[in-house]
Amino acid sequence: MNMVKRIMGRPRQEECSPQDNALGLMHLRRLFSELCHPPRHMTQKEQEEKLYMMLPVFNRVFGNAPPSSMTEKFSDLLQFTTQVSRLMVTEIRRRASNKSTEAASRAIVQFLEVNQSEEASRGWMLLTTINLLASSGQKTVDCMTTMSVPSTLVKCLYLFFDLPHMPEATPELPLADRRVLLQKVFVQILVKLCTFVSPAEELAQKDDLQLLFSAITSWCPPHNLPWRRSAGEVLTTISRHGLSVNVVKYIHEKECLATCVQNMQQSDDLSPLEIVEMFAGLSCFLKDSSDVSQTLLDDFRMCQGYSFLSDLTLRLEQAKEDESKDALKDLVNLVTCLTTYGVTELKPAGLTTGAPFLLPGFVLPVSTGKGHTVRNIQAFAVLQNAFLRTKTSCLAGMLLDAIGNIYSAEPANYFILESQHTLSQFAERVAKLPDAQAKYFELLEFVVFSLNYVPCKELFSVSVLLKSSTSHACSIVAVRTLLKLARHDPVFSDVLREVGLLEVLVNLLHKYAALLKDPATQQQPHNNDQADCKNNTVAEEQKQLAWLVMETLGVLLQGSNTTSTNAALFREFGGARCVHNIVKYRQCREHALLIIQQLVLSPSGDDDMGTLLGLMHSAPSSELQLKTDILRALLAVLRESHRTRTVFRKVGGFVYVTSLLVAMERCLCQQPRHGWERVNQNQVFELLHTVFCTLTAAMRYEPANSHFFRTEIQFEKLADAVRLLGCFSDTKKLGATTVFPSNAQPFQRLLEDEAAPGGCAGDSVCPTLKHCSKLFIYLYKMATDSFDRQGYYGTSGPPAPVKALTDLKLHLTNPSHPASSSSDMVVIHPGAVLAILDLLPSVSSDSQPEHHKSIIRKWKEYGTTANLPRGGRPPKLKSRTRRK
Repeated sequence: MNMVKRIMGRPRQEECSPQDNALGLMHLRRLFSELCHPPRHMTQKEQEEKLYMMLPVFNRVFGNAPPSSMTEKFSDLLQFTTQVSRLMVTEIRRRASNKSTEAASRAIVQFLEVNQSEEASRGWMLLTTINLLASSGQKTVDCMTTMSVPSTLVKCLYLFFDLPHMPEATPELPLADRRVLLQKVFVQILVKLCTFVSPAEELAQKDDLQLLFSAITSWCPPHNLPWRRSAGEVLTTISRHGLSVNVVKYIHEKECLATCVQNMQQSDDLSPLEIVEMFAGLSCFLKDSSDVSQTLLDDFRMCQGYSFLSDLTLRLEQAKEDESKDALKDLVNLVTCLTTYGVTELKPAGLTTGAPFLLPGFVLPVSTGKGHTVRNIQAFAVLQNAFLRTKTSCLAGMLLDAIGNIYSAEPANYFILESQHTLSQFAERVAKLPDAQAKYFELLEFVVFSLNYVPCKELFSVSVLLKSSTSHACSIVAVRTLLKLARHDPVFSDVLREVGLLEVLVNLLHKYAALLKDPATQQQPHNNDQADCKNNTVAEEQKQLAWLVMETLGVLLQGSNTTSTNAALFREFGGARCVHNIVKYRQCREHALLIIQQLVLSPSGDDDMGTLLGLMHSAPSSELQLKTDILRALLAVLRESHRTRTVFRKVGGFVYVTSLLVAMERCLCQQPRHGWERVNQNQVFELLHTVFCTLTAAMRYEPANSHFFRTEIQFEKLADAVRLLGCFSDTKKLGATTVFPSNAQPFQRLLEDEAAPGGCAGDSVCPTLKHCSKLFIYLYKMATDSFDRQGYYGTSGPPAPVKALTDLKLHLTNPSHPASSSSDMVVIHPGAVLAILDLLPSVSSDSQPEHHKSIIRKWKEYGTTANLPRGGRPPKLKSRTRRK
């Protein structure tokens, strides 16, 4: 059991006392002195017997002592090492001589394995002694190397691949455990030896190093797999510590790497996981040798090693074994590491300061030289070629992750690999790999957002992808990335146009417009639930793609530098006509109007504004929401641009908008007819509110527009159009009343309420009166240009309606009056006040409580007693009869 504990790394519980240890050391010295200086001549057999007597003593003395104590306490250590090494080599050669590989391996193993006890097992004691000596330093190892211990043990390791299956276990110690112990100690010795250069050079000199290369890539029975793993461990140790010039030269001249590749290619008995394990051992040599020499990497390339890796990757992709996926992941990781192996440092090629587009602040990264820089283009080509040939999204995702890791590990790597056109070539394949699409476009975004670079070639490939793709999901991911880029920096408005993406996006818009017009797509047959679900998914994807396309186009049409060019091309490609045609469809109206807004703001936007106004005018009377949406879109651009306000007048915008009021005749009657009974009153007032907002915004800061509206449209006609809405009567005179209200608060709240009619303020007021009040509010805000402007009321908020009318009266009758000058009221459009005054006598108070009638009369009196200053009334209103 002491032996088992020592092998497993556990210290002995029963140790020799210092006195016993000293006696043992004296006994060891005496025995070795008798061996070296015998009183009589000793035969070889006698010498071996004498040495075997010393082995248990040596193990007891130094088995748990520090390795350095061997040299300190046993001065004859090197001579002892020579004797033990010679004995080991001799014993192994005896059992291997003139025998088959199977018989030789069996004989050697039987000699080296432990039997009933450690000390009774000569071969085991010899092996454990060699294990102790291998730990004592380089001189001892050099001595063992001189006696050919490393090459002898490697030959044994190669023979052990032919060991027969183990027989039944013995009662004393199971044979499987004995074999495991032997394998552990055996490989431990070789690893200890190969941590020095001399054993590796001895293996090369004796032509045994190639046995290890052959061993790690050869098939062996499953029960002997531990020996192959041991060979791989030994090779890895040699790679790390023993790659001298002579060893590299030997591997090159003996074509060891070519042998390995050939073995892995031609063996049909190896599982995919085994082949990956073999290449892992081989890659260690490629890595460690590349620090000083390019020789082995060149050898691997010359023997078609990279082609083998590509084929192996695709073979693993199609494998059905459970461990194939893990093996594939390991292989991709190994190839990823292989890209950084090489002596020569690579630098970015093909990128110059004459790049067509550069982002502000871009600086070409410099390699940091920390072991993450790509130095092996052939290895990277393995990943690239595997992606171009892959048939599954699983492998594609692994490869994109690997390439992403390469790019992110070192900023210079993307530019070093730019000549490979990786992402450009991947674009076509991505459409057929759904699960890899998101990762591909994440890489594209990485180049822009992390490397601050404009990937023109890649974006051109994306335009080709979008042009030919039949996958809505892929197009959605692509356009979403384009939208991010367009918002990232204004330069992408030029970039996306130059690489053809503006035209592609317009074509996608045309396709969606055609889809909207096709009645077959609106009503598809429903055969079963599964078909319904699929159709709904496709329709949702089409709509989502169209929204993204329109949103991206809207961004591309923004900005003073590129709007003219992009807008001109957009119109040339038929985009303007298309987007105007789809405004009528509610599901895409908002996005379409955003594009039209940018077209209107562009230098040649006159026709677009006229077309939009014409669409609003030609829409059916019941399409209130369409008209409201169009007006709101126009309202936004009128508020933003002086030029658009001028264009609005020139294209007849005032006529178009006021004609809406005429088209809404009788819509506010107590009993609406001619289709208005089916219209929601809230929508009516939304449109009316937007009409007055638009007219007011179009005249803001525009004297020419104000003059045009006052002289051509005329507030008198505006008042007539409002009167025709149906909530005003034809009465021109006020009737007398003697009843005064006991509570005017509901009426006061009604006038102050900014919400749509029907709120809490109007619960006790008839609908007709509520409608009139709302229209007066609109006209009042038009007069003061206060629809969307803050500050006209000072800090006290909007004035109360009665106070507002008083202010109007004071302002119009005597602008120099102290009360007028101190008022918060600023009348921008006096003609709107005239419209209020004209409409006041027409407020119908029929069927109203008497106290409401009196309030209406009082309200009218404020207007009808006003004396306008000279020039304040439009000429055509002078003949209007006023009640004094």
